Amino acid sequence: MLVRKFLRISAVAGLSLSLLSSNLAAYAADLVTPSPTPSISPTDLPLYNQPKTVDRLVPKKLNPALVNAKRDRPKPYLDRCHTQQNLTVSTASCLYGDATSKTTVVLFGDSHALSWFPAIEKLAIAKKWRLYSLTMSSCWPAAVPAWNSKTMKVMKNCSIWRASTLGRIAKLHPSLLFVAGTRGFATVDGNGTVLTGDARTNAWLVGMKDTLDKLKVASQRVVLISDTPVSAFDPPICLLAHPTSVLNCSTSIAKAISLTWLAEEREVASEENVFWVDPTLWVCPTDPCSPISGNTLIYADAGHLTASFAVKLEKPLWKEVSAA
Repeated sequence: MLVRKFLRISAVAGLSLSLLSSNLAAYAADLVTPSPTPSISPTDLPLYNQPKTVDRLVPKKLNPALVNAKRDRPKPYLDRCHTQQNLTVSTASCLYGDATSKTTVVLFGDSHALSWFPAIEKLAIAKKWRLYSLTMSSCWPAAVPAWNSKTMKVMKNCSIWRASTLGRIAKLHPSLLFVAGTRGFATVDGNGTVLTGDARTNAWLVGMKDTLDKLKVASQRVVLISDTPVSAFDPPICLLAHPTSVLNCSTSIAKAISLTWLAEEREVASEENVFWVDPTLWVCPTDPCSPISGNTLIYADAGHLTASFAVKLEKPLWKEVSAA
């Protein structure tokens, strides 16, 4: 009944339950197309009736330039603090901001969490926080096995990294803890069977609650940031092919946004009593979702934000968090 009700409303609003499986080559993220059924109504969420996207030329002074987009990554990725998929865990200190500060802030999660680093680092510098960036590619924060569909194997170092990182966070006792992860993860059950649909969603819910329980012991202020809208294209490549039409490289809301997954993320945040942030409209204020905001390129690839755009999310992020 719940899903049927949502389908009727979604049809009117021009939305759907479909999710997009993204190509995250620049960050080696392993995605599948999820099809979760929400346990609370996604109709409780805004329907995101944005104004229409106006077509235009690709700006001549685009930041970053399209040819440089793949290199426009957060600092921890560039300085090898970010642990790579199936590689040795980074031994870098991953310390940023004001190293002498008595206020510690932590960013924890996978490469989608890392996308938030530019905004959070800007906050840390402005507010003189000590910031630790603790992230790993394709290793989401939820305590579930990380399945790599390319190698057809479980990433054993993910669970090792996650457990080690949670232990490190417990010792840090951060004043503020940001956690985020992709909605396009792949996982398996105890028999090694790749999970889909409700089974996959339920595994995430159990695993995320387990992780949040541990994080709440470490910090009284845990912020769960929902995954950002995705692109149906690799925007830098698409825009190079369509320099006269940004609209040709824009993604419909139905493919870019998942109300069902947002509902799941909001529900787990509510049940765990942690603060929830929905950044959807910050990334996709018009329909379809444009890959460019002003003169700034939003996406480095189909699922990751450019550092140049992410840093602009510092003000709306702090507005949300400080209000809480």
